[in-house]
Amino acid sequence: MKEIKCIPKELFEKLLGFEQKLWEEKNPKAVELTTILEDFSSEVITTQELITQKEREFEEKLNSCVKKYEQKILDLSQEVDELKDNIKKLMDEKNRILEENKKIKEEMEKCSIDMEKRFLELTNKRSELISEYARKTHQLYESFRIKEEELFKKWEEKNKQIENLRLKLETEYNKKEMELKVKEKRLEEEYVNKKKELIKAFEKLKEELDEKQKLLEEKEKKLDEMIKKLGMKTKEINGDDE
Repeated sequence: MKEIKCIPKELFEKLLGFEQKLWEEKNPKAVELTTILEDFSSEVITTQELITQKEREFEEKLNSCVKKYEQKILDLSQEVDELKDNIKKLMDEKNRILEENKKIKEEMEKCSIDMEKRFLELTNKRSELISEYARKTHQLYESFRIKEEELFKKWEEKNKQIENLRLKLETEYNKKEMELKVKEKRLEEEYVNKKKELIKAFEKLKEELDEKQKLLEEKEKKLDEMIKKLGMKTKEINGDDE
């Protein structure tokens, strides 16, 4: 790249005038002066042409930077849209889990009511059997001792069956309740984990956006400083011409 060398406009015009004068006087030195001026004619450029050229170069660079960052902003906007879609999906999943949890609770309540009803029926039946046993034993106690013992054995066996059935129902109920609680806890933990992941993704995106914004501001600051320096050089060139 050639260095920029400035000469006063008046000096260049005087050289041209001197060249013309030498040609009019038919001085042989006119040929040498003309040759010298022609050698440097390709490097001669006016201040306005230099400023226009530099302005065009910086305008092209500025347009390139603007397009580059516009594309980055567009990419970031697309990432934000994708995150919004993910949030919507998570919210839908949360609503689905809540709905499922509601159904599970309703099912538990229904099972509890059914089991209470069955237990009440068994209790009533047991009471009936006890009443029947008491009535019969009272009537036949003295005359049918052997029969009483047989009936007592049968009653004990029946009572044992009822008790076993009650224990079985209670065990099944407790097991079902425990399974539902475990499932509910697992669903809540999954929701909390997904929420944490989403918050972490948002924080990471914010940090990336802040970093990119900082880099953009630094580049814009450098570009402003370059434009400012160019403006100062332009003023210095204009001052020399004057």
